[in-house]
Amino acid sequence: MAQVRRATARLAPIWHRGGRCSRKHAEAIRLPLLTTQQRNARAARSHRKRILRLLHARGVFLRNLRICHWPSL
Repeated sequence: MAQVRRATARLAPIWHRGGRCSRKHAEAIRLPLLTTQQRNARAARSHRKRILRLLHARGVFLRNLRICHWPSL
C-alpha cells in the first residue's frame, strides 16, 4: 500500500496538469519501488529462516505437524 501511495504522490501532479509521464520520470519512480520490493522479499526470506531456526531449536519441525482442515461454510 505504501508503494502505491508513493507512486501516486509522484504521478498525481502530472495527471492533474493533464500531461503524461516521460520515460525518464517513470524510471525515476520505478527504481525506488523496485528497491523496496527487493528489500521486502529479502526480509521475508530472512524472517522465515529465523523462525524455522527457532522452531527447530525447540524441536518443532513443519513436516511433523498435522494439517488443519477448516470446516466449509
